[in-house]
Amino acid sequence: MAHVRKHAKVITSVALLIGSIGFLYHDVIVDLIHDWATDDNYSHGFLIVPIALCFAWHRRNKLREAGSKPSNSGLLIVAGSLAVLMLGVLGSELFLTRISILGILSGTIVVLYGWRHLGILAFPIGFLVLMIPIPRIVFDQVVFPLQLLASRLAEITLASLGVSAVREGNLIVLGSTTIEVAEACSGIRSLMTLLTLAAVYGYVMDRRTSVRAALIIGMIPVAIVANGFRVAGTALAAHYYSVKAAEAFFDTFSGWILFAIAFLLLFLLYRVLVWMFPLKPEVTQEFPNKQAEEQTAASSVMMRAVIVTTACLTAALYVAKFTVTETVTLREPLAALAMEIGRWNGRAAARYDDRIVAKLGVDEYLTRFYSRPGEGVVHLYVGYYQNQSKGNSIHSPKNCLPGAGWQPIRSDEAQIPVGSGETVKVNRYLIQKGRERQMVLYWYQGHGRVVASEYWAKLYLVLDAIQMNRTDGALVRVISPITDSEVRAEQQVVDFAKTLLPLLDRHLPL
Repeated sequence: MAHVRKHAKVITSVALLIGSIGFLYHDVIVDLIHDWATDDNYSHGFLIVPIALCFAWHRRNKLREAGSKPSNSGLLIVAGSLAVLMLGVLGSELFLTRISILGILSGTIVVLYGWRHLGILAFPIGFLVLMIPIPRIVFDQVVFPLQLLASRLAEITLASLGVSAVREGNLIVLGSTTIEVAEACSGIRSLMTLLTLAAVYGYVMDRRTSVRAALIIGMIPVAIVANGFRVAGTALAAHYYSVKAAEAFFDTFSGWILFAIAFLLLFLLYRVLVWMFPLKPEVTQEFPNKQAEEQTAASSVMMRAVIVTTACLTAALYVAKFTVTETVTLREPLAALAMEIGRWNGRAAARYDDRIVAKLGVDEYLTRFYSRPGEGVVHLYVGYYQNQSKGNSIHSPKNCLPGAGWQPIRSDEAQIPVGSGETVKVNRYLIQKGRERQMVLYWYQGHGRVVASEYWAKLYLVLDAIQMNRTDGALVRVISPITDSEVRAEQQVVDFAKTLLPLLDRHLPL
């Protein structure tokens, strides 16, 4: 009877622990599910958790045989994961808050049952990484090279078939039409799905980590080449038939045909690996002290579960505290920015659609055109955020501009003189849509500082939240169309930014 009561207490303590983790990560999980439902690149996320649970259930006998040997070192993993969660919350970085879930799971397993159990469950936990969208800034750095690679492979394929085609960046110019290899054609969506397929196939077919890793890595070039053929087929359909036929081919090939070919190549790759490295009989590992370890673990699991539960609930209180930061208003409305800035004369630009404003999450913004006699026009955008929390943070132009169809050609930094021999560093961005090109300067400004790097801006956001209980800030972007030369367009945006920078401090909070 005492054994039953102890067992019930253990179950209760573990249930409370699971509840505390769910309470801590409630908002994170809700936002993650929302992304699965709205982002086609991660719609497979709904399948990841059930599959991972199946993997863990499949290993239940190994977990039972391994026994339990709780380790206090797991508390370090728990503490580190909670720190990552806090950094993600303070820096409004969703990826950090989400990836910390895996750390909490790993640390809790070590605390309650030991490193043996974590080793057995390493693959199911690692598999959960596939459910987490990569940071948008990283996503865009990956997508555009994939677009260029798909364009290049399509160009080679078309040339080998005797079809005349000229590639201009991510554009394929044919005799009768022009095909743009947009983000949807980059292959990132099929790549993520095929990586998931390779991970599942590897787990089912082979127990060796090296073989599973080889299948996952081998699927990357398979997905890239298959996507190149898909783009080439789309171009052929557009060239010989119509754009409508091309769209139909793209949808078909990106579905059943693509995955049938990919699965066949995956199967062949596995057979080659097994031929080169034959599978040896599995050796059962014995744990002679299993029973004693289980008795020791049962007597301490409640205390350990209470410790982790307390840590999670404490973290939840701190998360609640730091997400309620001070709301700081502008010193002067952005609309009050002078229409005449030096020799630059301004005129109002069209206001953004309400849906765009909602997506940006901006509290106040200014969009305006400026020009000076005998020169081109620059477009100014200033977006101000009173409070950046729960993912409602400044959207980098490296995310927004590609989403509007503009593709990055070059990205580096520029120095803007601000007087007395001083300069500030800003981002310089050359973008292209079709045959149009633009020169962009942008930076993050607030609290009396100008920051170019997205990563430094995130760091300052965390530090200001801790030290000042403030997360306000602004994005400033200046764009000039390139009509004759890059040099002239760059000189225009630099001259305008030099005149603009001192004026913004009158409006943005210090």
